[in-house]
Parts: sequence; C-alpha cells; structure tokens
Amino acid sequence: MSENIHDNNTDIIQEQETREPVKYNIFAIVTGVIMVAIYMGMAFLLVFTTLFVGKVPEWVRYMMGVVFFLYGIYRGYRVYANRR
Repeated sequence: MSENIHDNNTDIIQEQETREPVKYNIFAIVTGVIMVAIYMGMAFLLVFTTLFVGKVPEWVRYMMGVVFFLYGIYRGYRVYANRR
C-alpha cells in the first residue's frame, strides 16, 4: 500500500517538473499593452497639459506623473518579459 502511494507521489512530482511554462494568451498581451498606453497617457496628461491645473497642486501632478510613467514602464516590461 505505501509503495503505491509513493509511486503516485513520484508520478505527480515528475509531471509537475515536465510541464511547460504557461504562455500568455493574446488577450492578456493586448490588455497589458492597453494598460501601458493608459498609464503613459495619464503621465503625459498630468505633466504636459493644463487639464489638471487649478484642480490638483503642481507638485502632486508632477509626482503622480512620474509614478504613472514608472509604473507604465514596469508594466510594459512585464508584458514584454511574459510574452513568450
């Protein structure tokens, strides 16, 4: 009985080791690219337009613009790295 359990556990472990890495589907890639465009667009709007002038303090606009830009770069890298 214990040999049968050991064999089953060994088979499960070997099956997990031989699995191929999960590939991102096209939906995940397209969604990721759209989100990167949104983050970069928001960074541009905050820093280079007058859309938020008078509504948001200047230092907050610049700080949030940098945050959106950096997060957009990070998300873009993640999409690129996981595309395979």
